[in-house]
Amino acid sequence: MTTNLKSFAGRMLLVGCGNMAGAMLDRWLKEGLDAAAAAIVDPHAAPREGVAQFASLAEWRAAGGTAEWIMLGMKPQQLGEVASDLADVATGGVHLLSILAGVSLADLAARFPAPKAHVRILPNLAARIGAGVSAVATSGDADMAAVTNLLDPLGTVVALADDSTMDLVTAFTGSGPAFVFRMIESYAAAGERLGLSAEDALKLATATFGGATALLADSGDKPGALIAQVASKGGTTQAGLDVLDSDGQLAALLTNVLRAARDRGRELADLARGED
Repeated sequence: MTTNLKSFAGRMLLVGCGNMAGAMLDRWLKEGLDAAAAAIVDPHAAPREGVAQFASLAEWRAAGGTAEWIMLGMKPQQLGEVASDLADVATGGVHLLSILAGVSLADLAARFPAPKAHVRILPNLAARIGAGVSAVATSGDADMAAVTNLLDPLGTVVALADDSTMDLVTAFTGSGPAFVFRMIESYAAAGERLGLSAEDALKLATATFGGATALLADSGDKPGALIAQVASKGGTTQAGLDVLDSDGQLAALLTNVLRAARDRGRELADLARGED
């Protein structure tokens, strides 16, 4: 994995720098991105040492701001407002990056017709420590070597042929950490109900989930093969699995979770387009 951005060429503008965009920027800075080559337009973002920060695009433009890489990280509902202020800047050699849920490459092209490339990225919060997942799809003449170099420090990069499945990917990997955190929280709560202290339950749950996922990634095996190594017929593990597997309820529950998140992404896209 390439994790050194000291040689990354170009100036970077982040329009919106909340939790996700901020996690990406922090990782990039840690991996060598020149702070002087980055700028933030967001009146509420936490300041980063050496990174210029502006309350509005008008303020950034008045300061003579320019960028070859522009990342949209605000709320999708703000797309129309931002596009009216930014479309004439996102031209020529600019790569326009977007982490906006539900906003397709076609939507970006309609709002910003002139960049060198549109790059739709769906990262997740573990990018902050270089352990995230970023799905990426592009249109136009994207410099994929530079795009990959930018995303590699965030963790695993999955290049998609197009962005037709991005709404599902948003739910699956983008929202996924929150779902996993909730499962860990619930697992710990169950242990507490059965007699563990709250502190011990959370510590054991966190270590159990972390160790299991690390083993799965390291082994190259499918989950079922590792389950068979833990569970024996008629044993304690199998008794718990029988509850989890009963009537396919767990798979059905997670399907409903992903469907709800995916569908909300589509609703947000309609709002960004100004549709009812």
